[in-house]
Formats: sequence, structure tokens, C-alpha cells
Amino acid sequence: MATVLELYDKLKPKLGELEARALLEYVESSVERHAATKADLQQAVLQLRAETQQWIGELRAEIEGSIAGLRAETQQWIGELRSETREAVATLRSEMQESTVALRGEMRQMGAELRVEFQQEVSRVEGSLRKEIHEARSELLKWSFAFWVGNVAVLSGILFAMLRTLR
Repeated sequence: MATVLELYDKLKPKLGELEARALLEYVESSVERHAATKADLQQAVLQLRAETQQWIGELRAEIEGSIAGLRAETQQWIGELRSETREAVATLRSEMQESTVALRGEMRQMGAELRVEFQQEVSRVEGSLRKEIHEARSELLKWSFAFWVGNVAVLSGILFAMLRTLR
């Protein structure tokens, strides 16, 4: 950045000494009039801080109000949800109890039907077992009789042969 003396030295040959000096004085006075001072800048900073603090306070109050509203809405929603959940659970419990009662009734009926079927099957099996045992017994007696008749015939034959040889 050029200094005032350097600028003066460059303008002097083109404009002349008096005109260069007048131009630089005009620019300096204009800059001094329009340039902000340190005090002006500090005052502007303080004013901006105050405005910012006020804006932040308003924003904080608005956010807190919104949060309070959201909290209230959330609490209401949670209450409604709890109520709906309780109703759904109560309905589900009653449906489960009704289903349990119906299921128990069906199980009792099926148990009674199974007992009847089981008793009928036991009776049928008992009848067929008695028949098979009777048939096996008569068959056993028949073969036992045949065995003893055969034994008696053989023993009689042996005795008869022994008596003949002895006579």
C-alpha cells in the first residue's frame, strides 16, 4: 500500500505541487470525515451485542414456549396411547379368556369322544382276543389229545411187543 509521500511524489509531476498537495489534503479530510473512529466501532459493537442478546432472549423464550407446548402435546399423546393400550390389552384378555373357555370345552368333548372310542376299541379287541384264546385252547386240546392218544398207542404197542416176546 502506498504512503502519502509516495503518492505525493507520483502526483506532483503530473498535477503540479499545489494541486497534488490540495488533492491529498482533500482525500485525507474526506477519509477522516467518513472513517469510523475506534469509539464509533466500540459503540457499534456494544449496540450489536445488545441487539444480539435481546434477539437471543426472544428466541430462547420462543423456544421454551415451543418446548412447553410440545411437552404438553407429548404428555397428552402418551396419555391417549396408554389409554388405547389398556383398552387393547383388556379386549385381548377377554378374547383370550373366551378362547380358553371354548378350547377347554372342545377338549372335554374330544376327551369324552376319545373315551367312548377307546372303550369301543377295547371291547372289540377283548372280543377278538377271547375268540383267539378260545380257538387256540380248543386247538391245543385237540393236539394234546392227539399226542396222548399217539403216546398211548405207542406204549401199548411197546407193551404188546414186550409181552409177546416174553411169552
